[in-house]
Amino acid sequence: MDILNKVKENVNFKEGVTKISAKISDMAQSGKEIGEELFRRNRERKENDSEEEMEEKGAKMLEVLDWAFDKANGNIPGLGSSRDMAQKYLDKYGNVNTAIHHLVNWQITSSATTGFVTSFGGLPTMAFTLPANIAGVMGIQLRMIGAIAELGGYHENTEEKKTGMYLCLLGSQAGNVLSKTAGQFAVKFTTASLKKLPGTVLTKINQAVGFRLFTKFGQKGLVNIHKAIPVLGGVVGGTVDAMSTYAIAKAAKALFLNEIIDFEKQEQIEIAKAKLILNMALVDGVFSQDEEELLKVLVGSMNISDKNRTLLFAEIDNPKQQKVDLTLFKDDLMNATTLLSGLSQLAKADGTLHPAEKLYLHTLGKELGYADDALKMLVD
Repeated sequence: MDILNKVKENVNFKEGVTKISAKISDMAQSGKEIGEELFRRNRERKENDSEEEMEEKGAKMLEVLDWAFDKANGNIPGLGSSRDMAQKYLDKYGNVNTAIHHLVNWQITSSATTGFVTSFGGLPTMAFTLPANIAGVMGIQLRMIGAIAELGGYHENTEEKKTGMYLCLLGSQAGNVLSKTAGQFAVKFTTASLKKLPGTVLTKINQAVGFRLFTKFGQKGLVNIHKAIPVLGGVVGGTVDAMSTYAIAKAAKALFLNEIIDFEKQEQIEIAKAKLILNMALVDGVFSQDEEELLKVLVGSMNISDKNRTLLFAEIDNPKQQKVDLTLFKDDLMNATTLLSGLSQLAKADGTLHPAEKLYLHTLGKELGYADDALKMLVD
């Protein structure tokens, strides 16, 4: 029996939910078919963007990336450089893998900390408005990537290292963007592959990363949610930062420590997270317009393919219980912990934790193998 059905056995839903659910099911017919059609239309719209327009948008975001890169590699008062960070963790924990584990764990927490973000200083002048916390989080994430690179033995700030660090910001989409932009079907996601590419291709990769991040932040999504709903926007932003930081770290370890990464599986994990969040939004029997908007912001900010993003949007437009393969999380404690913590923060974003939401989180945690005391710390 799945998690939502277990919750339904213990919680009395508001009157009329069954009728609403039936009506939604009739309207939905096939979420996949709706999503495919939306994806086709979206793709046609994007194909209308000229290469010049894409380069312009990518260049705007590259201003932010270059600023964040310089900050991440500079001597930040009270924090030091990414090299200092790497050495600090190596000295404390003795070996590279343990140092990286604790470094990433700390970064996941600090990604949602406004005070830490603001320590990066002022923003450059840009052609579009970007909330300081988003640019600052990019600096935090690049600092983490730089520290992982240092621990992997990459000490010089070469162009290929910089391009690799930018690619890592795309998480599960990093390998896909590298292959497409480099013009090769399956270029390996390694520093050796980047070293073989000419400078002109590295520039195109940087622009492709910039364009992806521009469409993620610069047009709608977290930028608008921060303006429209500052408090909830901050919670959503922090949750996105925490969840994405881990995927970014996985990409950085693959690139600079030669770890094997299954990008397809990483994307499936991201999709599973979105479906679990949708299930949580439905569990109290009320799916509000604010919840729908917040879910779309979360999905829009995820590093997943356009096709899968559009399919998820279709599921949100026609909400129903989602089947999720929890084995994707069971072999990765840090990923599961980040997921539960993020879900908990979202559930509490409106100031209250509904009994159904609490039961859902505890049931999910049990399914993932957490003990009662650990769940209490994560959820309550």
